[in-house]
Amino acid sequence: MNFQRYPASAAILVLLLFGSATSQTEDVRAATGLPIPIGQPVIYGQVTVRGLDKSETKPLVFVTLMLNGVQVDRIQTNDAGYYYFLRSPVEGTTILFEISNTEIGREVLTPGLGRTLRRDVTVDWKAYRNLHENLPGVISVKDDYPGRAPDASKELDKAMTATKAGKTDEAIMLYKQIVGKDPRDYVAWTELGTLFYSGGKTTEAEASYTTALEQKPDFMLALMNLGKLQMSQKQYDKAVQTFTKSIQTAPNSADAFHYLGESYLQIKQGSRAVIALNEAIRLAPIEKAEVHLRLATLYNNAGAKAQAVNEYKQFLLKKPAFKDKDKLEKYIKENS
Repeated sequence: MNFQRYPASAAILVLLLFGSATSQTEDVRAATGLPIPIGQPVIYGQVTVRGLDKSETKPLVFVTLMLNGVQVDRIQTNDAGYYYFLRSPVEGTTILFEISNTEIGREVLTPGLGRTLRRDVTVDWKAYRNLHENLPGVISVKDDYPGRAPDASKELDKAMTATKAGKTDEAIMLYKQIVGKDPRDYVAWTELGTLFYSGGKTTEAEASYTTALEQKPDFMLALMNLGKLQMSQKQYDKAVQTFTKSIQTAPNSADAFHYLGESYLQIKQGSRAVIALNEAIRLAPIEKAEVHLRLATLYNNAGAKAQAVNEYKQFLLKKPAFKDKDKLEKYIKENS
């Protein structure tokens, strides 16, 4: 298994507890609340949010299951923080952890570890909250719209505070009031879209992101979130267009190139996908090291084993402590 944390959120997901590769059926039933039969494949775990004040509501936590870069399932954790997917990990399986539509970490799962796999995560809520507070001398996203009136700025602060406290309905109401008074506030539209998206209201989310981009076509946050939403809806042609605009706006965004590459793959444009994925690696060689694994899988499936060997070698240079290093080294030896 290979757990990845993005630089901006490195302090948030402070602990990843690896459950045993096999687990008692009773544990699975306790986690899911379902009468899981013996032998039923399941990937599950618990996300614990540490450091919440008594006055704060637990934030919305989502876990996404990806297969070869494509979203297979996305669920919200229950009241006890549990999530589950009724399937076994296969080659190319990744789970992503999100708070308020912000990815805070992901793990590449390795096949062959049994039919029941548990992954528990502890989130440092104070670190997450502090990361989103205004830092001295730094312009926050709320200051991106210069035309906002002072009263509206105070309302935006209230809406952001409500979001951080997990008071989603209150935050949505406040953002609607803001855009009702000033429809040009693309920051408020984007934040509203994120709340809708986190709540599974994709139609409303897409409309909000689209409205934000009508006001400011190069607003990076709206572009990236709209692209992710389009991928989740399997609208890969649209996602390609959106992430291409993201790259035009921020040519040094490794995430934009990564998502663009994955979108190209889904519309069978492999040569363009490889170029985009390699650019993601170039821009963030360590943070995007796992993309080498993605490329290696693509090359292997295409019968280009020499290229796959090269990708595995590059990955191991960056991640020498990779848990399944032996498997990669065996592949390298057999195919060199």
